[in-house]
Amino acid sequence: MKFLLKKLIISFSIITMISTLAFTEEGVLLQFKNKKGDAVSHVATVEEEAYINGRLNNKTQFINRTSTTVESVDKDGTALLSTHYMTTQNNFINSTGKTLSWGEEDSVKIYRDKNGHLHDSDNPFLPTVQSIPSFSTERVKIGDSWKCEGLEVHDCRELFNMEGAIEVPFTATYTYTGDEIKDGKTLNVIEVEYKFFQDGTEAQDLYGSDRYLYGTGTGSTYAGIQGQAIQKIWWDNESGDLDHYTEEFVIYLYDTYNNTFAFRGTAHGEVTEYKSVNDRDNVKKLQKKVEKYKLDNISVKQGEKGLTISLDAIQFEPDSDVLLPSEKKKLEKLGEILKEFSNDLLITGHCADRGTVSSQQELSEDRADAVAEYLVQLGIRDQYHVFTQGKGARDPVASNATEEGRIKNRRVEITIMD
Repeated sequence: MKFLLKKLIISFSIITMISTLAFTEEGVLLQFKNKKGDAVSHVATVEEEAYINGRLNNKTQFINRTSTTVESVDKDGTALLSTHYMTTQNNFINSTGKTLSWGEEDSVKIYRDKNGHLHDSDNPFLPTVQSIPSFSTERVKIGDSWKCEGLEVHDCRELFNMEGAIEVPFTATYTYTGDEIKDGKTLNVIEVEYKFFQDGTEAQDLYGSDRYLYGTGTGSTYAGIQGQAIQKIWWDNESGDLDHYTEEFVIYLYDTYNNTFAFRGTAHGEVTEYKSVNDRDNVKKLQKKVEKYKLDNISVKQGEKGLTISLDAIQFEPDSDVLLPSEKKKLEKLGEILKEFSNDLLITGHCADRGTVSSQQELSEDRADAVAEYLVQLGIRDQYHVFTQGKGARDPVASNATEEGRIKNRRVEITIMD
C-alpha cells in the first residue's frame, strides 16, 4: 500500500548567486504583476521520505510541471489563473525494494490578488500550498518582517478513507534578507517559515459537518496533522513573479488507530524556458527530418499539449517494456531531432486491447518509462524535464479486432510540450 504525500508547489528557475546589493531607505513594494494572456511554465522537484510509526516505508521523487495562463485581471490587480499540473512520481518501496513510477494530470482555476493571496479554487485539492508567497501592503526594507495567512491542502482520501481534502490554515512569517544580482537583474531574497497544527475534532468544529471535508460520515480514520516548512524565495519584482525557491519540510499525520505517518523532504524549483512549437511549420519541419533520417512508422501531428511525434508500432520484447535494438537506433536518430527544441517532453504509452485493464495500464506506463529513460540516457533531456503517462488501451487509433490494428495501437507518443 502506498502512503504518499503530494506536495505540489508552483516552481521557478535556479540561478547562480553572484553578489548582494544594498537597498534604498524607501524600501520596495513587493507585488505580483499580471497581465491578461501572460503564460509561464515551471518545474519543481521534491525529494521525500515517508515513515510509518518511525520506520522508513518509501522514498519518493516528485517532478511537477505547472503551466499557468492569466485568463483575466480585475482593476484591483486580482488575476484569474488557469494552471495545468503534470506530475511524475518515482517511488522506491523500502520493504520490497521495488521501484514504481507513474504520471498524473490535473488542473485548477483560482484567483490571486496582487499581494499573493489565493481564493476561490475550483479544485478542492489544488494548489496544495496556497498563498505562498504573500506580501505586505506596505513597502519593506532589508531586515523587515511581516506575517500573512496561508493554507496547506492534503489529499489523504486513500490513507484515511476520506471523501475530501484536509485543509489546514497557517500563519507564515516572512523576512526580507537582501538582494542578489545576475545579468543586471535584481532578485529580492525572502525567507519564509510557518508551522501548522490541527486535530480531527478541531477540523470538524472549524468546517462543520455539512462541508463533509473530512469524511466523518464514511468511517474516516483521520485524527490530526502537524508540520513545519522553511522556504527561501528569490523574487523578481521587476516582472512581478517568483524566480526560484528552495524548501525543507516535515509533516506528521495521525489516524484513529494511533499510527503516525511522517513525511520529510526538500524541494526546489525553476522556470522552464520554452517557446511555442505547436504549429504547421514545425510539423512540416519534423516530417522532413523524419524522412531525411529514413525513420519508418513515425508520424507528426499537432495536439492539445504540443507537437506530438508518434512511434507507431514500436517494438518491445514480448509482453515487456524492454526496447528492441532496432527501436533504440530509431530513438537515437529521433533524439537528434529533439535536441533542436528546448521544451519539456511528455512520453505517453499506449497498448492494444489485450489482457485486463490493469495490466494494459501498467504495461503502457512501463513502456513510456522505458522510452523516457533511454532519451535521458542519450542526454536528450535530463530527468527533470521528461514526463511520462500511460493510457492503456483507452485511445486506440485502429481496430483491436485485427492484428494489423493492434500493432498500430501499440505505440508511444513523444510530445514537445507548449
